[in-house]
Amino acid sequence: MSHDHDKLERDPLTQDPMLNHEYDGIRELDNPLPGWWLGTFYITIVFAAFYFTWHQIVGDGHLVQASYEKEWAAVQAADQAKAAQQMASISDEALLKASKDTATLAAAKDKYTSTCASCHGPDGGGLIGPNLTDDHWINGDGKPMAIYKVIKEGVTAKGMPAWGPVLSEGDNFKLAAYIVSLKGSKATNPKAPQGVKY
Repeated sequence: MSHDHDKLERDPLTQDPMLNHEYDGIRELDNPLPGWWLGTFYITIVFAAFYFTWHQIVGDGHLVQASYEKEWAAVQAADQAKAAQQMASISDEALLKASKDTATLAAAKDKYTSTCASCHGPDGGGLIGPNLTDDHWINGDGKPMAIYKVIKEGVTAKGMPAWGPVLSEGDNFKLAAYIVSLKGSKATNPKAPQGVKY
């Protein structure tokens, strides 16, 4: 402040200097901010100006958008690597083994009921969708990996939705194993065979 504190009127109680500003009968004290606070404030302004100019205008190869795209590409690459690793462990043999595992089938039954039963029936005998308990298949050849592929990728032209984007890889695997386990079971009211017998 450029005020000469000695010439300012003082508050009778605190002896703090008072400015000549008065609002509704209230006098304003002359309390300048501490130097350390003002210094910190000015430093943040300079830093913000430098930061904005460097990262948003001039750039150093590390712009916010570029950093985001680089990190997002790394995340996608990691997801693809994980999916490839999971796919490598999925095979006809693994699905056949899982189709005999009671824990896997118990975990898959609820998922089957919530996603598949409305079209294929609670026991796999078929409703809108085909019977899953017989030897006839409209899509694929009835082998475990073919069943897995139909669940994951769907057959839109025939009304089968793709569950791959909706369910986890583990859920797709368990559902395929569950459907493999339905083959040869006795449905209460089975739908007539459709498609090709394998």
